[in-house]
Amino acid sequence: MESRAYALITGLFVLGVAACVAIWAQWLSGTPEARVPYRVVGTVPVTGLNPEAQVRYRGISVGRVKGIAPDTNDKRRILVDIEVDKDTPITKSTYAQLGMEGITGNTYVHLLDTFKDMSPAEKAASGFVEVPLRPAFLDVLADGAEGAITDAREVMARLNDLMTPDNRKRISNSLASLEKITANLEIASARVAPALARVEAFLSEENRRHTASALRGIDETANELPQLTRETRVLVKDAREMAAQVSRFSSEAASTAAAVREETLPRVHSLAGQVERDSQRVGSLALQLDRDPQSAIFGRKPRRPGPGEPGFQ
Repeated sequence: MESRAYALITGLFVLGVAACVAIWAQWLSGTPEARVPYRVVGTVPVTGLNPEAQVRYRGISVGRVKGIAPDTNDKRRILVDIEVDKDTPITKSTYAQLGMEGITGNTYVHLLDTFKDMSPAEKAASGFVEVPLRPAFLDVLADGAEGAITDAREVMARLNDLMTPDNRKRISNSLASLEKITANLEIASARVAPALARVEAFLSEENRRHTASALRGIDETANELPQLTRETRVLVKDAREMAAQVSRFSSEAASTAAAVREETLPRVHSLAGQVERDSQRVGSLALQLDRDPQSAIFGRKPRRPGPGEPGFQ
């Protein structure tokens, strides 16, 4: 009887402990949250992603991966079925990327959003809301590195085709020509410095004063030329009037010869002498300008000294 009572008590104790464990486990698990199924669709590899992997929305854990399988209708696509909390804001601009935990190295599905279209996502023909899978940063970097390696190989191949013996000879000739051009430029540069020095010496303060003085002389002469022209015209006009007067005097002389001999002829001779002297002066001036035009600007050159004069040789 005692053994049966002991077995009964032991059995009741075990049942009580089991009931307590069940209640404790139920308390720890809490109320199961409602989750919504979604499907992540992409053409990039999903290396390292396994069922029951985490699903995060902008870094927050919101669900799990339920299954991974290729698309039977399109062999390029991979279908990743996930379940996320019903309160997760999945919109039309939401997309997925594969992330990797730093310590464990486990791969998870990371949901992100561009916030361009905040309207709720709609179900596709498959009955799921499909979220596009975009390549992660490492995938983009790997693709870019592969493309860069391919381009580098093409460049090297083209360089090998370019560096033929004939092309190398042409490049050598071009370099030699450039060297000659450089030497010529150095010689030209050496010649430029003395030329600049001469120009600076020519443009000294004294030369600039002489040039300014010559320009002023030219300006003064140019200003006097119209006056000289007007005076010459007046002189010609006076000569014509004198000739007319002489003609009139000659006509009057026929009738009054005595008066002409005594009074008019001396005046005519004097007037003719004056006209002749004036004409000689005009002719002398024209001859001087014809022989030495610079005398109009700088004046007459000093005549050579004669015998007995200072400076005679």
